[in-house]
Amino acid sequence: MSKYPTIFLISFIAYMGCEDIKGPMGPAGQDGVANMHIEIIQLTPDNTQFVDFDNYGSGTSGYLTYQHETSYLTSSVLDSGSVKVELSADNGETWSSLPYLLYDGDNDGVNYVYNCEYSYTEGSVGISWWCSFDRTAQDWLNIENLWAVDYKITILTP
Repeated sequence: MSKYPTIFLISFIAYMGCEDIKGPMGPAGQDGVANMHIEIIQLTPDNTQFVDFDNYGSGTSGYLTYQHETSYLTSSVLDSGSVKVELSADNGETWSSLPYLLYDGDNDGVNYVYNCEYSYTEGSVGISWWCSFDRTAQDWLNIENLWAVDYKITILTP
């Protein structure tokens, strides 16, 4: 039983002897995250391309696409980084991650599905809008309030 008071006394002395031991203050660092790069862009009728499904160019059905070039998307990001794209239909108040899916329907069937998705490769991020039924270029222009919004591209470099 005499070993427990000895252990307690040694632990107490070691604990008391370690108070307030601090090294010198280090240099101030930069605020933020050095490897996170955020770019906010907006799709418009001028920078977005209609891609016709028909190889003959009839224009009766297609999807929208946009390519954003960025020097932050390097081969090292492809190997061990991360890319995320979000959209905001309310000027940055609320952001929704892509893929973004809008649909209408019930148990009797689906009336429509709109899908916004993204892909990326070295040097660029692609954003596309698709629809479950045929949309002409003019049809897409008629609903530009759906897709001509702000997009936030976040790239985490290794």
